[in-house]
Amino acid sequence: MDRPLRLPQQDRADFESELGRALAAPQVRAALRDSGDEARGVERLRRTARDNAAYVLAAAAPEYERYALLRADADAVARLPVEEPARGRASGWWGVLGVIVPIVAVVAAVVFLVLGYVLGLSEDLDVLGRALVGAGWVAAGVAAVCLVVGGLGLLGSAARGRGPEEEATGLGELVRARAAWRSALAERGLVPFLVAQANVGRGV
Repeated sequence: MDRPLRLPQQDRADFESELGRALAAPQVRAALRDSGDEARGVERLRRTARDNAAYVLAAAAPEYERYALLRADADAVARLPVEEPARGRASGWWGVLGVIVPIVAVVAAVVFLVLGYVLGLSEDLDVLGRALVGAGWVAAGVAAVCLVVGGLGLLGSAARGRGPEEEATGLGELVRARAAWRSALAERGLVPFLVAQANVGRGV
């Protein structure tokens, strides 16, 4: 009975996949043909590779250590409290201040100014007209200030919101590290080991 691989569950499938590819490699097949045991030799080599997995894995130890380190970092980041909702709320408030408030203030300014100037044409309503004109200019000032402040806030939020890009970069490094480990496992570990074991089978 095969001994279980002393690997994390997520790496066992990679080992088995590379083992299957290595068993189909031309060098291994040629060694099996030379040994005269190609029919049963594949399963024998598969069991031998599993039984000696620690030895085979050691050939790709540097690549595996880097892959495991990057994966541990990614898992640690994934367990951190998610800050995106808070960031989204902040961006929403800046959006309100930089877009909604200026629009409302501009509409109010136009209404106050138009009414103020119209009412100012009447001597009886001159005081009210001047008050509305003053309120209109105040609303216009509020719109300008909110537009500037809100716009700067949105730019700041956008500058701080580069987390997804950094996360994508980290995942890309993790994928490349995994591919490098699998390649080293096959080229420096499994294929040479399987060829040697096939040659042992024919007494070389």
